[in-house]
Amino acid sequence: MKKFLNSSSISNFFYVPLFFAVLMTSCKNQNDHYPVVTDNAIAFAYPMTAITLDGDLSEWPDNMARYPISNAELGDAPENREDFLADFRIGYNAQLNEVYVAMNISDESVVVETAENSFWNNQDGLELYLNQGGLQSSALITQYSEYGNDRNAYGAGENWDNVEMKKKKTKSGKTVEWKINLDEKIKSGMSLGFDLVALDKDNGDSFTWVSWAKGTQKLANPDRLGNVLFVNPGTDIALVKGKVDTSELHLDAIPLTVRLTRVDNKEMKVQTAVDSLGNYSAPLPVGDYEIEIPTKVVENEYRYFRLAPSASLTVLLRKNGHEPLPNLVPRILPEPDLIPANGLLHEFGPEQENQVDEIINAYRKHYNIPGVSLALIKEGKVAYHKTYGVKNVITQEAVDDKTLFEAASITKPVFAFAVLKLADQGVIDLDKPLQEYLPFEQLEKYPEYKKMTARHVLIHRTGLPNWGIEMINIPGEKYGYSGEGFEYLKRVVVAITKKPIEQILDEELIAPNELYHMEFSDSESLRKVVSDGHIGNNPSNWDIPQEAGMAFSMHTEAKAFAKYALAILERKGLKPSTYKEFLTIHTESNKEYWNVSDKPEGAGLGIFIRKTDYGDTFYHGGNNGDFKCQFEVYDKLKMGYIIYTNSDTGSELTTDAWQIFVEGKKKADKP
Repeated sequence: MKKFLNSSSISNFFYVPLFFAVLMTSCKNQNDHYPVVTDNAIAFAYPMTAITLDGDLSEWPDNMARYPISNAELGDAPENREDFLADFRIGYNAQLNEVYVAMNISDESVVVETAENSFWNNQDGLELYLNQGGLQSSALITQYSEYGNDRNAYGAGENWDNVEMKKKKTKSGKTVEWKINLDEKIKSGMSLGFDLVALDKDNGDSFTWVSWAKGTQKLANPDRLGNVLFVNPGTDIALVKGKVDTSELHLDAIPLTVRLTRVDNKEMKVQTAVDSLGNYSAPLPVGDYEIEIPTKVVENEYRYFRLAPSASLTVLLRKNGHEPLPNLVPRILPEPDLIPANGLLHEFGPEQENQVDEIINAYRKHYNIPGVSLALIKEGKVAYHKTYGVKNVITQEAVDDKTLFEAASITKPVFAFAVLKLADQGVIDLDKPLQEYLPFEQLEKYPEYKKMTARHVLIHRTGLPNWGIEMINIPGEKYGYSGEGFEYLKRVVVAITKKPIEQILDEELIAPNELYHMEFSDSESLRKVVSDGHIGNNPSNWDIPQEAGMAFSMHTEAKAFAKYALAILERKGLKPSTYKEFLTIHTESNKEYWNVSDKPEGAGLGIFIRKTDYGDTFYHGGNNGDFKCQFEVYDKLKMGYIIYTNSDTGSELTTDAWQIFVEGKKKADKP
């Protein structure tokens, strides 16, 4: 039985000597010093003769530096060395333009699923990450993965054409060899973004995702990869050490990195993490380096802040080290202060249109929001619509009227409308237990689940967590936002109607209201117009859902979605009594956006309602991580806004929109 531990707790399983100890060796491929591993994700690749790729590591020098794969980022930390232990060695052949990697993995249990049941987290697996695009770009990051016997490539590379891998079973686990052919010509002095991940599934529920460099979601975050430096035999290595003074940030711990670039060779650069005490270190070939904290947007307690670039330092690194360095001092840039005293929609004309553009572009620049789709409603019609920015920061393809964004949880009120239409027709009873329509077999061990109804789903009182198949409360007992409940209700609706869910949406909502630009699953037509999402100002490279999910999968744009919002405003498609229930607070929710008011807000039937000085609003937000969005309509004012963004930082704009467009600046405008 494994215990859950933090990622640093398994470092004791590995022998990590002091940096300044070196191994004097005479080996097959070179006669030179191999630097011993330090506690950061920087590795040195030395020249090697070509290897025979067969998984047999006997031709690899035993005394090469071994880099531990020891950061248990997801799941359970290994219990002991027999449970799981992994490291790697790395070398290169410049003449053949090949990189070689050898992995040793100790694993007392091997779990491999059949092709039909192959998923990333239910069996043993391997992931290799390469970034040939530099420290700040994810454009050329490729993830090569093997889960069980199922191989895939994601990101910049779509296949394994330039990568080969062989495994060999051993008494204690397995050995693995990789051969990688780089696009760029290998030469001494260059650096490469690189990482290895091992996935360990034991019999039972225990699962571990262990990486060399710290951090998950590596495909979208180049600063979460390690750095490989290609060096020649005889290269002298020394340690750069310094400190970051974070006292001026006035924030809890935020992830900071320091970038070090060789003055006479810009191709040699690394990033290293700053620890909780502000210390950083990096082993590097001797020479002169520029050191800086790069400007970036950082997250702290669900808020985003922009770091100003620090003043750079130059370190003269010699064999015996370097002179003490002054502290690097990062600071936070002030956020845009452009929220008007009165909402722009009340007196809306050309001047206010220009203000809208100024505000949107200021937020985009400050928070690195690549693209925005905006529609504004006044007097019950679309008064302004505009798109801003790009679909992808790498390709720089512009967002236009046809570009579709992930709507994330804004899918829920769209699905809810169809469910209410079916209820009006007597197809589904909102108060009949769902299990009487379709049992949820994985919840049978929780007898209380049998009380769950469609109404409980729509008002978020199912007792289910947001995601996960377990009961954490009795249905109807208390508010608890749940996407899982909406997915269960989707399956029930499909079972009752015996129709695909997208057909139901089209028949009950889209076609009758002449809606358009609403897509719910992967298709060739969607791929042509869809925006990429972004995390950390890098494309996330996440796939479009293959199946329609009624909690999260809609793709749309602001002007098209405004037709749906206006259909509600005009009370189209549902009985008056149903609309009354639809737009009434049935359960008060957690105040996530508007905590400056003591007025109630909560869940209607699949949509949220907020009490304001201007009357009730109906609204919903969306957050798929790499897309953030929000719509809200002020019922009595017949005024509102729809905003879709293709970035994790887009929430800084969407959560200010109520003030910008309608209510004006409040004294405490953000948490």
